[in-house]
Amino acid sequence: MPSYIGSSRLSLFSFTSLSLVQVRHVSSRERKKRRKPMTPFTSKIKKFKMKFYSSYKSRFRLLNDGTIRRWKEGKRHNAHLKSKKSKRRLRKPAIVPPAYAKVMKKLNFCA
Repeated sequence: MPSYIGSSRLSLFSFTSLSLVQVRHVSSRERKKRRKPMTPFTSKIKKFKMKFYSSYKSRFRLLNDGTIRRWKEGKRHNAHLKSKKSKRRLRKPAIVPPAYAKVMKKLNFCA
């Protein structure tokens, strides 16, 4: 091997060692802290869409004044044991009590 190649290697090494700058190691945790958030933080609580109970769509109706209408139970079977008067009463809709209506509205029971 010629002597001039070895000397150039030596000079190259001394040149690179002078130009290198010592950089402080940054941990990935610190990098995460400095990084800008991808999406703006609004809340740490997971947000999800509340599905309303689809079976209740047919059972309840929200009226214009805010009350909830329901149909009376007890008319499906054994009608021959009930009087005409009670069957007539069961035909008419009833109103859900305000205490239950408040909870139902909060839980999105009616569409």
